[in-house]
Formats: sequence, structure tokens, C-alpha cells
Amino acid sequence: MTNKINILQTLEAEKDKLFQYANYRLNNIKDVEDVLQNLYVKILTNKHIFTNISNLRAYFYRMVSNDCNDILRESIKMNTMSIDSLTNTDIESLQPENFDEEFIIINRLLNMLPIEQSETIRYRLHCDLAFQEIADIMEVPLSTAKARYRYGIEKIKTNLKKENLL
Repeated sequence: MTNKINILQTLEAEKDKLFQYANYRLNNIKDVEDVLQNLYVKILTNKHIFTNISNLRAYFYRMVSNDCNDILRESIKMNTMSIDSLTNTDIESLQPENFDEEFIIINRLLNMLPIEQSETIRYRLHCDLAFQEIADIMEVPLSTAKARYRYGIEKIKTNLKKENLL
């Protein structure tokens, strides 16, 4: 059982990584601020709910992830790229000039994957979460979290090799 002080301490310890995760997902600072504000409001207005949660860190990431998914569903902000469109892309266009270009390329590659695999990769790379933490957030066994990561990375490599980009 978690006390109210522990809730706020956990939130304080994770706030930068939660921000980073939401920013990688949404690429829009106003949306990121909205997601994090919603998280704080939910916590401050419903502290009693959080006292029975065994893994607060995982629960916070799941809340942020769900809010990000809602925003992404409602708006079409990120252009998705099919693997077919990569055939018309020359290698130079995939060499990022700056962080924004790299961000777009990474998200296009991740958007080609099933959501479970792309989320697992995002949690691992963007948030530096351990596989057990990812499993807790996604409410799956540890082996499933590891398999989703491995299969997602393999699919990205296969797609890039198929197009002679790796």
C-alpha cells in the first residue's frame, strides 16, 4: 500500500522522464503540457485511488501513454510512411540533419510496427525502463515485453535491409 507522500515523491522522481516520453510521442509541447497537467490533476484530486496501487511508476507511465494515445487518435499530426514509400526514398533523405529530422524518421519507423511493439521500444529507449517495468506498465508477462521489443527491432531491421538502407 502506498501513502500520499510516496505518491508525490514517485511523481517528482519520474516527472522528467514522463515529460520526455510524452514529448517523443506527441512532438507538441502544448499537448505534452496538457497530458502532464491531466496526470497531476488526476493524482491531486484522487489521491485515495493511488494508495492501493503497488507500482506507482508503472501506473503513471500507463496514464501518460493512454492520454498520448487519445490525443494521437483525435488528431492526425504525424505523417505515417508505409514501407512501400521507402522504396522511393533515397538514403540521403534518411540521414538526419538535426534532432527534428531524426525524431520524424524514428517515429515513421516505429509507426510501421504494431502498437504493442512500438510502445515497448519507446518505453525502453525513450524512458530507459527495464523490461520488468515495461511489463508492469503494459500488464503483460516479462517474456512478452521482451519478445515485443525483439520482434519490433527485428521488423525495423528487416524493413531497412529490404530497402538496402541498412
